[in-house]
Amino acid sequence: MKDSKILIRQPFQEQYTIRIESEVNGVDVFVTSTVQLRYDFNVLRVENNRVEVRLIQLDNVLLEANNPMIKEVAQISQIFGRMYSELHLLLDDRGNILEVLNNELILAKWRQTKAEMEKHIGGNDDLKNAISLNDAIFNSPEKVKIAAQANEFLRVYFGQVYGVDLPVKTGFKGTNIFNTVNMDWTLSVGSSVPLPPVNGINSLTVTTSAVPTMALNSKFYEEAYNQFATKIDIKSLKTLLEQKETRIVDYQTGRIQEAEVSKVEIADEKKLYNKLIYQLKSDSGIIIKPVGDHKQSTVLAEEEKKETGSKFKFF
Repeated sequence: MKDSKILIRQPFQEQYTIRIESEVNGVDVFVTSTVQLRYDFNVLRVENNRVEVRLIQLDNVLLEANNPMIKEVAQISQIFGRMYSELHLLLDDRGNILEVLNNELILAKWRQTKAEMEKHIGGNDDLKNAISLNDAIFNSPEKVKIAAQANEFLRVYFGQVYGVDLPVKTGFKGTNIFNTVNMDWTLSVGSSVPLPPVNGINSLTVTTSAVPTMALNSKFYEEAYNQFATKIDIKSLKTLLEQKETRIVDYQTGRIQEAEVSKVEIADEKKLYNKLIYQLKSDSGIIIKPVGDHKQSTVLAEEEKKETGSKFKFF
């Protein structure tokens, strides 16, 4: 039976580092930041297209920021992120959360965090609003599941490449990178070798490209950049909008070895753009294990090396 899907196929445990680099220019506001996250990802069980995992955040550090406000936001994010630092999840084969198995632990952490924050709330309206918002989330198991699904690790790890026959071209609804307008995207996903891979190849590269389904028209520009209308001539803009992803995967286990996700929206090269890069690296690194004929494996491994290079390259 032909199996052309990337799947988590067996239990494994790996630790990962995610580096997130952000550069945003909003005409008169320029913000850059670099964040480093560490995770322990433990696949406990794979059965009937369901995957039981435990995901623990080991570290969350703001490495660089050019604006004090970013540092304040990062501190608040770290406080509220405590609730999701330990996740015990049941996933489908595409990485979607079916059930949060340690919901009670998350709720207990929220009650403790809320009590600590209320001691220092004073007249801080932003903190009051944050507590109120999170109260609404933690009173609903479904909202907790949605919040957990937004975890950076899950989004970078699974993307939209797991559980689908490759290659594939499809569409999805989303927003632009500035998150100011809803839009349709066209998604193309392919692998460096036909799936399933022949004997001798273990690691392969999965590439993803997403571009706007329709040409960007005047309505898009008005809705996407309306907040900048008094600062820049919207009618003169010609936006580059794209998302590209690369993942190096061990096909036999479904373990990601390295990944990079790039999201770019450039309306004006000097004044208005939003660039995001996520780099995920496993502690084990890229491992190409011979399977079957060793000679064949060496040739294929060299071909893979030429394709991926020592560092990531998009297409």
